Amino acid sequence: MMGVVDTRMRIMEIKNLVEEQNYIIVLDTNVLLNVYHYSPEFTEFALKCLNRIENHLYLPATVQLEYERHCHTEFKKMEKRVDSATDETKRQIVTASNKILSACSVLERIHFPDVVILREALSKNITDIHETLTDFFNDRIALDLIQHSWAGTDYIKELVENIKMAKHIFPEPTQREIYAWCEEGVSRYKKETPPGFKDTKNKDGVRKYSDLIIWKEILRFAKSKRTNVIFVTDDDKPDWWESINGKRQFHSCLTSEFQQKTCCQIQALSSQDFYTAISSDFNIEQTDSVEIALRMTDNDYYKKVAEPVFEKIEEELMYNGIKYIDESSTHHIGTEGIDEFVITEHCFNTAYQIERTDFTVIYEFVFSVTLEGRSYDYWGRDDDTHEVIISDGRDHIFQGELVVQVERETGAFIDFTDDESFMMAFIAYSNLIEADYYDVEKIVANYCPDCSRPLTPANDVGGMCADCAAKEE
Repeated sequence: MMGVVDTRMRIMEIKNLVEEQNYIIVLDTNVLLNVYHYSPEFTEFALKCLNRIENHLYLPATVQLEYERHCHTEFKKMEKRVDSATDETKRQIVTASNKILSACSVLERIHFPDVVILREALSKNITDIHETLTDFFNDRIALDLIQHSWAGTDYIKELVENIKMAKHIFPEPTQREIYAWCEEGVSRYKKETPPGFKDTKNKDGVRKYSDLIIWKEILRFAKSKRTNVIFVTDDDKPDWWESINGKRQFHSCLTSEFQQKTCCQIQALSSQDFYTAISSDFNIEQTDSVEIALRMTDNDYYKKVAEPVFEKIEEELMYNGIKYIDESSTHHIGTEGIDEFVITEHCFNTAYQIERTDFTVIYEFVFSVTLEGRSYDYWGRDDDTHEVIISDGRDHIFQGELVVQVERETGAFIDFTDDESFMMAFIAYSNLIEADYYDVEKIVANYCPDCSRPLTPANDVGGMCADCAAKEE
């Protein structure tokens, strides 16, 4: 029986395995579709690797079917990525512009002098930035420099066609086989027997059992042809893989089942390890960007996107912060509530992956946050002017952690040019509690004249906040 094999040992053996030891290479659907998500540099590298060992590549019939169902859409999405990047750049500038002008509104509320002049100067500079951006993209569209290197040709589809012409597609399962495998899947999934039991929440019908059907096809083909298998998949859920002594390995249940039912051997790799092995064994050059992409990890991603993630939820926190505060921890918040919060501090603590599907990864990012806001009580209306009368303000300080859920395309983990991207980010939950509060009338000065932060007895140093006072020194 074959024991635990370290990935670093396996990846150096592929050439020998396929040429000398009767191994074939079986690709999962996600390996093919992920190529559409890569950067141009990595796409070229991946295609060189795949083309170099094309004669050894095989596809289960279910993989071919799933690939052909999605390839056209993924190819079109790939072609639109440059346009999307252009739109995202413009959107980021608009968001930044709104934040800058919003800061002027804060200064106006505290009657800061000459704010109108500041607003006009900033508006002019923002207009100049918009014009520069527009000119930049217009010039390069004319030069046609932003097209993907594929130039309209779907090379992955060509590769699949070559695999079909070589008759390296497994025989298509019969309806009777599919029915029997799905029926077996019901009992396997109840026992959490791999593979595929993690798909019960995200898929329905026969699709729920697609991983099991692919596995059954591999077993059937290996048994009938008496061949060993290298299985390449980017599905890293625990219904395919497990961790033993800190090392990630193909699930031992699957290894045992394969050996028992086929009397052959199976090894499994992620596409990253697979491409690394092929490039090493067959002397395929890696550019600097490819090498960096191969070494990228989730930890690298966390560090790169932590600040953009927080920026994504900043506006929600500023204008709807009350939703994320444990009100049972607060002293009296005025009946008029808090219209706007100031985020005085934030710090990225940690992040972790909570779910992965064929096309998306979901993370949770944890931030420490300090919010400050002012509330008022409604006292009625003036009998003569009918203007609303409110109390003196009360400044509140809230501290705690926010958990932000982030969704990312699966293929992005290896895209060096787009490795700071994510599809969405939103506040999932929080535990912000009131750390302190002060009645405004007890404060010597309302706001720091340098940074506009509210002054409290704890941070007031001669009419400035402690941070600005320290800078003056």
